[in-house]
Amino acid sequence: MAVEIIMPNLGFDTQSGRLLEWVKQPGDRVAKGDILAVIESDKANVELESVAAGVLLEHLVPPDTDVAVGAVIARIGAPDEVAQRTPVAAVAAPVSASPAALDVSPVARRLADEHSINLARVSGSGVGGRIMRGDVEALIAPSAGTSAANGDFLALPKVRKAARDGGIDLRSVPPSGSRGQITMADFERFRAVAHADPIEPPPPQAEPARSTAPTPMPPAAPIPEGGRDIPLTRTRKTIGERLSKSMREAPHFYVSGEFDIDAAMRKLPGKTRVNDLIQYLTVQTLLRVPELNATYADDRLTQYEHVHLGIAIALEDGLLTPVLPHAERLSLLGIADESRALIERARSKHLRADDLQGATFTISNLGVIKQVERFTAVINPPQVAILAVGTVKPRALVVDGGLHIRNTVYLTLSGDHRAVDGMHLARFMATFQDQLDTMSR
Repeated sequence: MAVEIIMPNLGFDTQSGRLLEWVKQPGDRVAKGDILAVIESDKANVELESVAAGVLLEHLVPPDTDVAVGAVIARIGAPDEVAQRTPVAAVAAPVSASPAALDVSPVARRLADEHSINLARVSGSGVGGRIMRGDVEALIAPSAGTSAANGDFLALPKVRKAARDGGIDLRSVPPSGSRGQITMADFERFRAVAHADPIEPPPPQAEPARSTAPTPMPPAAPIPEGGRDIPLTRTRKTIGERLSKSMREAPHFYVSGEFDIDAAMRKLPGKTRVNDLIQYLTVQTLLRVPELNATYADDRLTQYEHVHLGIAIALEDGLLTPVLPHAERLSLLGIADESRALIERARSKHLRADDLQGATFTISNLGVIKQVERFTAVINPPQVAILAVGTVKPRALVVDGGLHIRNTVYLTLSGDHRAVDGMHLARFMATFQDQLDTMSR
């Protein structure tokens, strides 16, 4: 049976991705792990790998198309399935068919159950007439536009929660999502209008003589001499939206400390760098302070036993945070190798979909710029903390009552006060020092 290739989830709160180009064409042989397509997410271009081996049977989405996460975009199967595929029109499910006996994808069946859709009335567009997610969504989407009439609508859990908290009936909110769903932007616009103060009408005045000439549009503001407009990229806009939301919703607070890494630097293996050392020590610290290896979303705080380390990387069009999964399993040398490979994939625009998912904690290092002594970083939601790393350089330090010159670094930890307290951040700093002392012996 053919394997469905779906639009992957490319990160927290991502609802869609743009299919930029197909690397493999129908009829091409495909091995598991081969690159099928290049997809643009809100953060970066990623390469979509095949999850199965066989022959690419068909593309279901043309290039340069926005596709909802979870939608089927291609199918891979055996060579003989290419000739055996039946036209969609010839395999429409009869109205009298039993829903349990129909060939339905699990996601499509779940959606149908959630929205009380009779699957016997759905025409399947999949191979052999299989009912796919898109077939069910085609029936759901129209109802979203008339939600007030039938009481049904599409909205993410966070949108529903915001509506409950704000006392707003989502059935009154006009949807603008690609599948008829009510987005957070739709909700915010509706709330702004609903809560706007009424404007007093101006006193009546004599109506001036009407002119038949059209009212000219006001001229656009001129660009100052020497200036030019720079259009914001999709990545830049997304960074602005998400981090602005983080600063609005998450009460940030900060702790900072100076750490003497002089002795540890002298013991670093040949190909490792200070950045690798800080990443390794951070992972070891998070294993001992799990309160910061966590996410907070929809009033739910989740701690993780595995450390999926986000590494902030500055690119030409913005900041990207790929993920080093299961970093707790890696030695110092292992973290050096894996993080270097991850950074290279990010800069060469060869990231995989998995590289952008599931971070539980992030490190942002501006220490490569020697003038950056220290800084504070904005928490990357839904994480509850982020570590900002300044530059490493010789500084005067009092050791055992004497003044010495040591290589030190300032670390600043940002915390989300909804989920963690100051003592958690303080324990992180103390535990980081303990791990550093262990490395320095």
